[in-house]
Order: sequence, then C-alpha cells, then structure tokens
Amino acid sequence: MECFSPFTTVNGVVWPYLDVEPTTYRFRLLNGSNARTYRLVLTRDGEPDHERITQLGSEGGLLQAPVPIPQQGLVLASAERADLLVDFSDLAPGTELTIWNTASAPFDGTVADPASAGRADLDGLLPYPEVLRIRVKEGLRSRRRVPRVLATDFRRTSRDELAGALVRAIALVEQEAEMDGAPPMLTMRELAPDPAADEPAITLAEPQANGEELVTRWRTLATRFEDTITFFPMLHRPEIWRLINLTGDTHPIHLHLDAFQVLDRHPATVDQPEDGITTGATSATVRLGHAPEDGISHKLDGNELGLKDTVRVNPNEVVDIVVRFEVFCGRYMYHCHILEHEDHDMMRPFVVMPAELMPFMDMHAGRGNMPDTTE
Repeated sequence: MECFSPFTTVNGVVWPYLDVEPTTYRFRLLNGSNARTYRLVLTRDGEPDHERITQLGSEGGLLQAPVPIPQQGLVLASAERADLLVDFSDLAPGTELTIWNTASAPFDGTVADPASAGRADLDGLLPYPEVLRIRVKEGLRSRRRVPRVLATDFRRTSRDELAGALVRAIALVEQEAEMDGAPPMLTMRELAPDPAADEPAITLAEPQANGEELVTRWRTLATRFEDTITFFPMLHRPEIWRLINLTGDTHPIHLHLDAFQVLDRHPATVDQPEDGITTGATSATVRLGHAPEDGISHKLDGNELGLKDTVRVNPNEVVDIVVRFEVFCGRYMYHCHILEHEDHDMMRPFVVMPAELMPFMDMHAGRGNMPDTTE
C-alpha cells in the first residue's frame, strides 16, 4: 500500500539547517509527501515552543484573523499548506530550535503529546522524526506586529444560509482484495438518499435539537472512477458535500477547481457488517455525535476556518464542507491526496453545469443527476 520512507526532506535536503536573524520570518509550508502526514512540533531546549508561531493562511489564502497553531502541533496531510509567521526576536545568537514530526504512519488522527517530540516510533514507521533545525545568528533584531484582521474579502458561511442546499454524500471505504496477496481497494462511493432502499445501504442517524434523531438512508450510485458521473453541481449554487469515513485511516480529500469551507466535523460511531463492502454496494450504520474513545479530537481547529482545497477526514468522523464553484464549468475531479489511495481508485469526476442547462438535467434525471450516457 502506502510508501512511508524513513527520512524527511525539506526542499530536497535531509535534515537541513536554517540560519535566521533575531526577527520575524514568514514560512510557507507544503506537505508534498505521497502519503505521510506531519504533525510538526517546534522545540527549544527540549520543550515545545509554539507560542512564537502564528498562522496566517491555509490553501485558499489568508484566514480572517491570525490564529495560534494547535497545541499538539501543526498537522499537515498530503497537499495541505500553511502560511506562518515565526518570531525569533527574543532569542540570543547561537540558540537552536528543532522541528519534529510526531505523526505515526499510517495516520489515523490520534492526538499526541508535543512533549514526545524527538522520540522515534518504529511501530508508527517514524524511525527518524527530525524535520528541520533552526539556528539563530547575529543580525537585525526586530519584531513585527501581526494585524488583527487579515482577509477582508471572505466570510464564513453559516448553516442558516445553507437551508435547502443540496447535500451530496460520499463514503470513503476500503474493500478487501478479491485476489490473495493483492492490496485492498480504496474507493470513494457516491451516495443518493433513498428512504425505501433495501439492504445494502448506509443508514445515517443525526441527533436533532429536540432530542430526536434524523435518519437518512443512502444507496450507492458509483464506486469507481470510470462509473457514470453522478455529481453535477450548478455554477454559483452552494452545496454541502458530506464525507463519511468508513476506514481506519485519515484521508486528505482534495477538490479541484475552487476552494471550499469546512463546515463541521462530526464524531461518529460506525457499525459495519463483515460483508458490508462489496464491489458495487455499501452497508453501514453511522451515528453522528457518538464518538468512541478513539484518541481523536473531532473538532475544527482555528486554522481550518479559512478557504481550503484539501480536508482531513479522520476515522469515526463525518465532515461537511461547503462547495461553491464560481468561475468555470466543465469536467473536474476530486480524490484522496494520498498517492497510493488515488491510484487505487479513490478518485471520482464531477461536472460543473451552468444554470441555463439545469432545467434539462432536472427534466431527465432529477435534481443534480444526469441520465445514463447510454440513454
């Protein structure tokens, strides 16, 4: 399956040193690994030293306001980016700091104590956790004040604004190989709500404010990249895409074309029958708001509140994102950004449609779905 090589390279160099002056630097980080997720911890004298780091932006640009990085460290899955300010102005020349990775592989979202930075984890395929060493040298000493407001052309979309929005559901699944010795097949299964669906189906139970549960049954529409396109979002119309993780790994899901907003992370329990995943069908019961003791923080971090094009979906989790395509129509795709997962068919196409063509779509196939190309 995934390749987790032992050494980390930064800009093509293994364990580089970076010399800095005692001032504020801007770092733009990209996780370009094929599969490894990083939880970056900055230490000085063996202790975490995150207070000097401020995050300004993510994949889609600046955040509305600066935020500290999460206490456990900055988590970046494949393709995720971060725009940071790091203040070295209080440090004397000769001071050394180290950036470590504390994320085991395959990554499952489990939190870790930042005090564990620097420890090798052979079981977690992390024999050499060092990423980068920073040395403070003589130079201009200055400190830059961080503005309170960053992005002025962006605001968060609320649930109230999305009343009546189309909800599209995607199940992330891992299917055992049909041949002995072959790796499992990972797929993204597009679903459609169907209250009368016979088994197999995905049953989603969502708690409501009145204490009752909203139960939705979803049947499988497509499982492979070459299957018929079923997602036809309309230009300028917001939609909610619901990502349901039925696997034991964290998947960085990446949408092409436009950035999106992460609306919610929902902890969930997943009850999946032994034969619930077949080539063309999916069966599971998912209960939102009932997370097991899995060691995963099922909440949105402050650095996830801006515009994103990649979102981590942890085990025992359902993630809702607000998708809105604003400029181009045409055929695009979305996929897991772990290279081996993408190549094992965890990728699907979608077609953005102009409003002028939507009446023809609705006439033939119902809201948002196109008729089979053989008709």
